[in-house]
Amino acid sequence: MNPAQPINTATWRNHIYQHMLRTRGAKYLWFLKYLKLFRLIAKTPERADFLESYYTLMRYLDDIVDNDAPLPRGYSDTETCMLDKIRFAGNPTKPADESDAMMIHCFRLGSMFGASFGDETQDILGSLLFDARRMGQDRFFSSDELMEHYHQLDIRGTVKATVKLFNENTDDFLLLEPLGMASRFFYDIRDAADDLAKGLVNISLEDALAFGITPDNMCEPGNTGVRRWCRAQALRGIQLLALHRQQIRKGRFRLSTRLTFLFVYERPARGFFNKTLRQTADLEPFAIPDVNTGNYLVKTDSSKQI
Repeated sequence: MNPAQPINTATWRNHIYQHMLRTRGAKYLWFLKYLKLFRLIAKTPERADFLESYYTLMRYLDDIVDNDAPLPRGYSDTETCMLDKIRFAGNPTKPADESDAMMIHCFRLGSMFGASFGDETQDILGSLLFDARRMGQDRFFSSDELMEHYHQLDIRGTVKATVKLFNENTDDFLLLEPLGMASRFFYDIRDAADDLAKGLVNISLEDALAFGITPDNMCEPGNTGVRRWCRAQALRGIQLLALHRQQIRKGRFRLSTRLTFLFVYERPARGFFNKTLRQTADLEPFAIPDVNTGNYLVKTDSSKQI
């Protein structure tokens, strides 16, 4: 891209959409449909444009880290790319490529409805940098390290940005921590096979030891330890969703915001957790370590679906 020439953000956004649908349509089709619906119900066109543009930008950068999208020209590795994007987010001038230009576009849209997304962008990009650095290592990280990573990406980054977009009180964003963590567990279970094959391990060291998962056996088809981990994460996720239902009552969220949380985040996660429980119902009962959930503890191996 010639930085002196502005890009057509709608065209670039559509190009990324088509790549997502062509390569992983089953994962993202439901969310892309929601993006179109949000454009109809958004209070201002700037907010609708921001959601579509920001989601496209962050999904594109995440795909680069996951090797689902090609590395942009001029970069030798994903870590260098993410470091450059973090620097650019701190000083968004002189865009070098389409993603830089899209970031400027998003920041300008945010300023039009009185919101700044600089901190949230830095959090999300910092989390992507963590993934870029550990990709291919086949390394287990501690529960505390993963929880810090998840909180940076799913709570301070994604959830807080969503609260700002919907013009809610940002003081309430921590009430959504259980929902953000449940969504992360959903993605981790759903993408477990692909992530492990790439050497991106979202299984904590504590769970790996408890379930007998090693770098040598973690990619074995039907590995019992990995299946136990998936079941444990589904049970933890269901508990987090139950806690979310309690927590969200304490907030002052509008009905439209609550419905978004319900249909875009809660229901897909709940359905997938229940599907996982059905698929792992043949496992012998086992103890679930009280890790990976912060202060949320699962003490029994209940197969109850909600």
